[in-house]
Amino acid sequence: MPTCQTENYGPLAGVTYLETYTDGSPKGCAFDEPNTINTPVGMLIPHYGPANLRNREGLALEFFKSGQIKSIDLENATEVITSLGNLSAERISFYENGRIHRLFPLNGRINGYWTEHDEYTLAKPMAFDLAVGAFSAKVVSLCFYESGALKSLTMWPQETIEINSPDGLVKVRYGFSLYENGKLKSFEPALPEPIVTPIGIVIAYDSNAHGINCDENSVNYSPAGKVRSLITGNNGLMITTPEGKQFVQPLMKPGTLDPEILVPEPMTIVFSDGKMEIIQDNIVTVDLKTATVRSILVHDPMKKSCGDCSSCSSCG
Repeated sequence: MPTCQTENYGPLAGVTYLETYTDGSPKGCAFDEPNTINTPVGMLIPHYGPANLRNREGLALEFFKSGQIKSIDLENATEVITSLGNLSAERISFYENGRIHRLFPLNGRINGYWTEHDEYTLAKPMAFDLAVGAFSAKVVSLCFYESGALKSLTMWPQETIEINSPDGLVKVRYGFSLYENGKLKSFEPALPEPIVTPIGIVIAYDSNAHGINCDENSVNYSPAGKVRSLITGNNGLMITTPEGKQFVQPLMKPGTLDPEILVPEPMTIVFSDGKMEIIQDNIVTVDLKTATVRSILVHDPMKKSCGDCSSCSSCG
């Protein structure tokens, strides 16, 4: 079988597909024979052989142009060394220095024959003891800083946890992100959550949150624990300036489940340097030094707005 010579990992056997950079150096490979890759997190065997019901087709091993490993789809779930201890992974992406960038405990392909529920059933709860709290959850992926510190955690949509935040104990869906020192950077509320802001209490909740990854979320804090931004579908803002008054609230738009039912489209509020931005279809900028802003509840957070609770999980 064809082999591929690599500068850092030696010859790789059973290469069925090879993608190269313009200088001819390997960019990615697929295999039909086992290979062992020596990495800083352990000895890893990339996936080889034909795809099956669950395994993905495509490149099992990718490289940076420098020749360092960039990502690997593993033949079997393998324990690797992380700052959180040994964790099981089916896919890993790396920084160029060899540290883990993202770790996926599972890596099945979701299709008409292998569903998200099938994959979720295979997932095993993982226990964590972090500065934001101790909890156990089924995890889709973990993202790390180049230093090795945990950057973000993304959970399966069926999971919820409780963690500590600058606004107290909060219930989280999808996941959260951390600063490199372990302090909370952002989280995705599982329920409408009252958040202290420079304009008073605002109810934070994003009914459109997707949870693809949780590097960024609805509620964002500064390193000092002050709210930087949030998303709300529940509050309107009465803005009073020397020029007059303006009321801004979530726009009503056709629902995703039933376009004939109008539902509030969550709006983003950003705080910085004595100013506030309200982001919808247009952006409203408010100077908090000269304006008075009052937060007003316009949509009851206890009332479902979509009209079809039996087939919807967007409200938590």
